[in-house]
Amino acid sequence: MRVYNAQGDMSTLSSIMTTVKSDRVDLLMVISTPTLQAAMRQAGDETKIVFTGVGDAVLAGAGESETNHLPHITGITTKSPFTGMAKLIREITPHVKNVGTLFTPAEINSVLYKDWFAEALEQEGLGLVSLPVTSSADLSQTASELCRQDIQLVCQVVDNMTRPGFALIARRAAESNLPVFVFDSDQMREGGVVCLARDYYDAGLEAAEKAVRVLRGENPANIPFSNTRSEKLLYNPELAETYNLVLTPSFLSKAQVFDNLK
Repeated sequence: MRVYNAQGDMSTLSSIMTTVKSDRVDLLMVISTPTLQAAMRQAGDETKIVFTGVGDAVLAGAGESETNHLPHITGITTKSPFTGMAKLIREITPHVKNVGTLFTPAEINSVLYKDWFAEALEQEGLGLVSLPVTSSADLSQTASELCRQDIQLVCQVVDNMTRPGFALIARRAAESNLPVFVFDSDQMREGGVVCLARDYYDAGLEAAEKAVRVLRGENPANIPFSNTRSEKLLYNPELAETYNLVLTPSFLSKAQVFDNLK
């Protein structure tokens, strides 16, 4: 197995795909929507691809549906549980009227996540205030601007721009006395108060199961895309108390205390 990391640089990603195509690998596993799209453009139709960490592979261009897709591609999507999060916000923060998030216009998964989250919140009678981030240099200023909006809570959607800078987003929210809910369990270490997330580790295992099937000769065209079965509900009890969250019996029966030492 050879592991390549573009470190968020698209030109590096392009050169990686050129190398992969010339090496004629038996299988290419990609993580995230940008890497899947780069693989579709450059790795060649003869390269078998299994993906994970992708919000919506169909809208990313990999097929017309989960079963009718490009014949050399299959994988696991990790669409966040937006409906569940919206219900959770209504349940344990009943005073909240508007939720804030940052998104990245250049990432299709980020725009989709923002739109899907807005729809889910609307079903619960809540609004979403979303501000665009176009570069990592703008993150601090845009996070500060978000916290000055008419919001009572920050809930950050997952994308490749805001994820590395999440600690900064959480810090700006804390300075404004705003709790932060997250869709990525790793972000609990950096200031998240409550997390409802797909588990990316487990999603990787599910994708690996499909990869093994392909390596053993199964045609990717016959393996449907599927969303990860995994889900985590975590909370930080100290921060929950700080922000006066209403920890209902229903919530406590399902949630796990986040252990920062693990």
